Parts: sequence; C-alpha cells; structure tokens
Amino acid sequence: MAFPAATIVAGVFGAWRLARRDPRGLAWFQTTPQGFWTSFWGPGLVFPAFLALQALDGGFEDGPLRPLLVHLIAYVAACAAFPLAVAHIAEGLDKGRHYIRYIVAYNWSAVIQLAVLLPVVLLSHLFPGPAFAMLNLAVTVVLLVYQTYIAHVALEVPPIQAGMLVVLDLMIGAMVQMTADRLLG
Repeated sequence: MAFPAATIVAGVFGAWRLARRDPRGLAWFQTTPQGFWTSFWGPGLVFPAFLALQALDGGFEDGPLRPLLVHLIAYVAACAAFPLAVAHIAEGLDKGRHYIRYIVAYNWSAVIQLAVLLPVVLLSHLFPGPAFAMLNLAVTVVLLVYQTYIAHVALEVPPIQAGMLVVLDLMIGAMVQMTADRLLG
C-alpha cells in the first residue's frame, strides 16, 4: 500500500476541525473499512513523540534497545485494545454504525494531541515549577475534553457516555503503561 499522503492530510485537518469544536471535521475522515485501517497512520506518525515523552520521564535510562521494544509493544497494544473494547461497547449502545467514524476520528486526533502535549511537557521539564505544572495540567484537561467531544459527535452519544469512553481509554492506557513499567523495572 502506498503512503496515503492525501488521507493523512485530510485526517489531521478533520481532527484539527474537531479540536476547534466544529463537528463538520467529521466530513474530512474516510469512514470506510480502508479508512479505518489507514487511520492507524495517526498513532504511527506520533510514535516518535510518544517515545520522546517516555524519554523525558526516564524511560530510556538503562539503554535504548530493551525500552524501545517494550514501549513499541505497549504502544501497539494500547492502540489496538481501545478500538477492540469500543467495538463491543458501540454495539451495546446501538451505535455500531458509527464505530468506524469514531475510531478514525480518535486515531487522527492523536496527531493533534501529541502536537499540543509534547511542547508543554518539554517546557515543564526544562523549566520545572508550578507555572508549567499548571499549564501541563490545563492542557491535559483540555485534551480530555477534546477526546470526550470526539466521542460525543462521532458516536452520537450523550456527553456522559462519551466521557466514560475517555475514562476507559485512560484505564486501558494506565494498565498498559504499568505493565510496560513492570517489564522495564
């Protein structure tokens, strides 16, 4: 399969529109089975930024190879686990017809989220103190609201159900990260 440059640009633009709380951003996503699989380019493109976050948190202190492999496996597991869980949840909520649209939007939103989060985390590491810690917290809250909004508009569920999906995503991510930390410890 060729590098889907036009699909990537459209996906990132759609995610940016959603970040601006514009539900018309959904129109930019390819919501077909092929678009579903192509949307995993989003998390793939930001994997280096994820590794940079891990490095800032001391994730590579014992050398590069083993942590890189553990973080790669954990990242792929997390990228697969949430969509698998949501497949069943969407059906249970009678929203299965919107599942692909949601996962496509969710995947492309990773690019926007890491583009916002990485500089803030980097600044908070370069300039430790309460000001950047508060900025980091504020950005995290905004990104959680963004994720909730995506679930709300893409799955067409009430905000409380969308928020619960974000909590599920956080729990899956935390479990995967704890497992990775244990493997590295």
